[in-house]
Amino acid sequence: MYTVPMRHLIAVAAACALLGAGCQLTAPVTTPKIAEQIGAALPERPIPQEKGFGAIPSVPIPQLKPGTAGSVRLTAAMPTFPANVAVLRVRSGNPDDAQIRNIAASFNLPGGIVGSHPIGRGMTLDWADGLGIRWSFDAAARSIEFADETAPTKALTVSEWADRTRVLQQAVTFLDDRSISRQRLGQPYVDPDWAAWWDAEQTLGRCMNADMIAIVRAISSSPSFLQQPPPSLPLSRGTRCVKPEFPSRMVVRMNETQDGQAIFLGDGTAQVGATLFTDATTGDVRSGSLAVRSEPDRSDYPSIAADEARKRMLSGGLGGTPNGDVTIDTATSEWYAIHDTADPTVAYYYPALIGSGAIRYADGRTAAYRIVVPLVKTD
Repeated sequence: MYTVPMRHLIAVAAACALLGAGCQLTAPVTTPKIAEQIGAALPERPIPQEKGFGAIPSVPIPQLKPGTAGSVRLTAAMPTFPANVAVLRVRSGNPDDAQIRNIAASFNLPGGIVGSHPIGRGMTLDWADGLGIRWSFDAAARSIEFADETAPTKALTVSEWADRTRVLQQAVTFLDDRSISRQRLGQPYVDPDWAAWWDAEQTLGRCMNADMIAIVRAISSSPSFLQQPPPSLPLSRGTRCVKPEFPSRMVVRMNETQDGQAIFLGDGTAQVGATLFTDATTGDVRSGSLAVRSEPDRSDYPSIAADEARKRMLSGGLGGTPNGDVTIDTATSEWYAIHDTADPTVAYYYPALIGSGAIRYADGRTAAYRIVVPLVKTD
């Protein structure tokens, strides 16, 4: 494991490929688009155009959920797709032999201990910039984490939040000011969106009482704040109302994209490429994490037939039989991310049909719902 101080960053410039020139927000995908077949193989990556990665991970078989009796109704128009689709392969950022040699040379390490064919097992960088922000880069995890050590959070909760639009713009400016490319990031959004939740509660004539304030403070102090949605308990009305409180941090996210298309996991969750914790009153970015990804390798693989794709969509896709009645009114082609269990340093992106709509549970509740159907034939 190599831990490299800031003064040697020049020697590992390849690790800083996360910094790029793209400074425009990625336009949202508004029409179904299948990953296009590639042309001639790139000369610097001599990978065969068809089945160039050999055997690739099999698509998981949907597992029926015990006790479920849901259904899927498909009202969306199904996009067409070719007989072959492009599969992407993404490797970890661990240093290759040339980078290891450069690192060793920068430390005046004897060439004999590096050997003739060194294999990178990992690499981390840790530094502070001139503004007091501490940064750390983990090559194996393909991620950067940072925190502004000059402005620690002083309060768990606040009584008012900054304007959402201004907060989102400040998050974008934070990245642009540091030349962090947004070429593979989607539009920024607030999640969890406490402001939208509070607007809805006020519309219903509700307010916060002392018990609800205690819940909000507990959520705000939790290490798992990212996973904590706004409270779902009914709010008080009338004389027990107190001044509202909200978490002092507003979380801005940007989903990861490739070729302008979003990347999803099997459960329909979008793969997040950037998470920024902002001061909820000023909108200033205080900490966060960023995904780091190199340009993927590409090769064509056979796709499943259109009728098979429709059949799998109606069966619930990778999520299996839904626990309620689902209506899918939008179908787009995006990416499905799957890791190679035989080599954890490699991930693949398969073209996938993403069905979006809503589920209605037996008790009448409704929620957004996604169905993921990978289009690559892996059997």
